[in-house]
Amino acid sequence: MQKHLRKLKKSLKKAILWYLQQLVRIRLRRLKPEIIGVTGSVGKTSTKEAIYHVLSRRFQVLRNQKSYNTEFGILLAILEQESGFSSPLLWCGTLWKATMTALFDKTPYQKMVLEMGVDKPGDMNFLLKIVKPHIGILSAIKPIHLAEGQFKNLEEILKEKSKLVKGMNKGNWAILNLDDHYLSSIVADLDANVITYGLSEGADIRVSEVESNEKGLSFNLNFDQKDIPVHLPQLIGRHHIYVVLPAIAVGFLAGFKWETIKAGLEDFTLPPGRMNLLKGAEGSVIIDSSYNASPATMFAALEVLSELKPAGVGRRIAALGNMNELGDLTDSEHRRVGKEVGKIADMLITVGEFAKLYSEECGLDKSSIWSFMDSKEAGEFLRGRLKPGDVVLAKGSQNKVRMEKLVKEIMAEPERARDMLVRQEAGW
Repeated sequence: MQKHLRKLKKSLKKAILWYLQQLVRIRLRRLKPEIIGVTGSVGKTSTKEAIYHVLSRRFQVLRNQKSYNTEFGILLAILEQESGFSSPLLWCGTLWKATMTALFDKTPYQKMVLEMGVDKPGDMNFLLKIVKPHIGILSAIKPIHLAEGQFKNLEEILKEKSKLVKGMNKGNWAILNLDDHYLSSIVADLDANVITYGLSEGADIRVSEVESNEKGLSFNLNFDQKDIPVHLPQLIGRHHIYVVLPAIAVGFLAGFKWETIKAGLEDFTLPPGRMNLLKGAEGSVIIDSSYNASPATMFAALEVLSELKPAGVGRRIAALGNMNELGDLTDSEHRRVGKEVGKIADMLITVGEFAKLYSEECGLDKSSIWSFMDSKEAGEFLRGRLKPGDVVLAKGSQNKVRMEKLVKEIMAEPERARDMLVRQEAGW
């Protein structure tokens, strides 16, 4: 009986996927939008949002809601629908509304900014059957999705993600992070027009003199022989230059003047759980980076923790969960992060089995380290030990970790969690 039910469920999934594909084709034929595709190992959602805020200054723009970026997600994003999850009733409603949107909705979207996520070989092939981006953005290639059934190594990740731009022709644009040596290696292989960005000499859109602290992110923008000072008070973390630079590139391609691009960036704030500053209990400050974690983003988050100075007798506290999907690198990468924690943090809270490896390498006194298997329990513990002036970094992977539960326990206004934290919908 169970075997037949699984077979039926699989068949229904295929049928729904096929039907949604047909609806998307209808909608794209009706709208004929310019499509901007965003992929990479890190920063996709934030980059998509930054581009959206820039383009929205002049155009009607559709983008993925939340992180709807895989096979079902991108279809639902284009059709502006929510997932039915495991509810047949919800899926019936979703399919009906999707049909009405595809056939009759008259919203004149001129641009679509689509985050395109790939977890294993072949995923990009499916996404490119659905959409053919006119502009493709590659953020970085980092060690993530390396678990069994996913990618074997970083070269495989590059091969899959770079399909976004390698299939483009001379009428299209590829926007690449020149500071990533994997991406810099493919620039010469592309038929599309290329814009590079980063800190590297030779980047088409280059930044210098980057500074990040509690007052925000500042840098000099070097483009077209111009040197423009930029200050974005709503962003913290040097790594966010890799979020805003693709948005600047897309703005220039759209023919915007710098003042228009700047206004769009000033409207942009990071999505929940992506390095937002929140007020914590007892006069503390929280760096909420609870959305997800990989080695690259963990090091970036720790750098932000080092940049923010605790007030008074406050401490730097790292509340870190497991980093998932690292495959054979699980042990070494957790230990590598642990060594960095010891250089920055005064106190360490770990959540999850792998996260205990941080404590083995950090070198902190045992009285400053506590380990938990549940993030809510860790948050309850931490709340009782916070002091005025403490700066707390909360970061960990999504599945089976959910560090936003810890954040909710230690934030000054937990009643606002639904509006301020990631994954607060009923489906979670």
